[in-house]
Amino acid sequence: MRFNHRPIQILVEPSDYVLRNIGDMAMLYAATERLTRLCDNSTINVLTDDPDALRRFCPFATPLSAEGRALWLKPDFRPAKLKRFVPKHWPDRIRRHAPRLVSLFWRLKLRHMPDARAALLRFTDAVDRADLVLVSGMGGITDAFPEYALSVLETLNLALARKGRPVVMVGQGMGPLANAELRARASAILPRLHLIALRETRAGLPLLAELGVSNDRICATGDDAIEMAHEMRVDELGTGIGVNLRLSSYSGVSADILEGLRHVLDATSDSLEAPLIGVPVSWVPREADIDSIRGLMPTDETELNRALAIRTPIDLIRQIQRCRVVVTGSYHAGVFALANGIPTIGLARSDYYVDKFLGLADMFGTGCEMVALDHPNSAEKLRSALRRLWEEAPAIRPAILARAEAQIAAGHTAYRRIRDAIGDQG
Repeated sequence: MRFNHRPIQILVEPSDYVLRNIGDMAMLYAATERLTRLCDNSTINVLTDDPDALRRFCPFATPLSAEGRALWLKPDFRPAKLKRFVPKHWPDRIRRHAPRLVSLFWRLKLRHMPDARAALLRFTDAVDRADLVLVSGMGGITDAFPEYALSVLETLNLALARKGRPVVMVGQGMGPLANAELRARASAILPRLHLIALRETRAGLPLLAELGVSNDRICATGDDAIEMAHEMRVDELGTGIGVNLRLSSYSGVSADILEGLRHVLDATSDSLEAPLIGVPVSWVPREADIDSIRGLMPTDETELNRALAIRTPIDLIRQIQRCRVVVTGSYHAGVFALANGIPTIGLARSDYYVDKFLGLADMFGTGCEMVALDHPNSAEKLRSALRRLWEEAPAIRPAILARAEAQIAAGHTAYRRIRDAIGDQG
């Protein structure tokens, strides 16, 4: 669609500003690639804290410094001379009910700080000029990340102040969401979006209904990262067991669980004569998956070095293709595996990850199971599921791949709907 040769401006809010999470990278790549293909003559501005990394990874994107967004979100935007006229409790009200006024206050407050003021203006001008504001795939609107969730919601609120232009979210995992403040903001903002494309419907669909989002503004597409992994699929299953675990506050998993999991994995690896293969997704400091992988695998320098070299979605997909089954505490290791027809066992200990893995299992229907790590018999459940899926892998692979293809098709339908919404602006 050429939109009458009119140049199209698109602003993308990603979930990873520094490209340290391979799953988030893949979702961002999918969004920008699909938008580029569907929208001729478009500029796709992506908020980032690492413009060089974004250019290398996402050639379709134009980096836009996230500094201005961070400034706009700071709580006290009252200029010194106006503080006595604008009480302390007013900024929150202004941000919620008149978000465009926040930009005006910031311009006044930063009038003697030209660099900061310029950064702010680049952000607000990008929002004002955008024919489309899109939040790329994430699991960010959740109690697990309250500050980040609120920042995304307030950015959406600013974008919605530009009447008539579509604001959408794609590849979204929603919730759990019990935090009263977050629920209130979500229920005030999300029902006004043009479209929310969910990566799972088991938890996300009822949550959006509770928040007042009408069904005609919701669609189910699966994860946007499925397509990249599926396009790279190979004909044969691998011979190893993929291994990953996320140690973090939001996963609820700590190092004390490593020894028990390692015992199960070692014993199963030996009995099946299957190597353990590290499949790291996150390289975020203090939660990098490679640290837990070291604790789960035997001291095999060759395999550890192969895992250490993984930095991109393509690297990770190729590593996962060496596996016949994947055992993972990271959602996207499961997404990449299932997109290749490889059965997956998700390890979960928090509501956030329970929703992720049960939602993934629901979308694929077969080949994806969850083991609750706080279950008293979790070791035996893991051992049993791993051996069973190892045996069943060839037989269930066609059904897994068919579900992947259906989700990819649904994703393309959602993006065409977004393209048409841009065109409807004239």
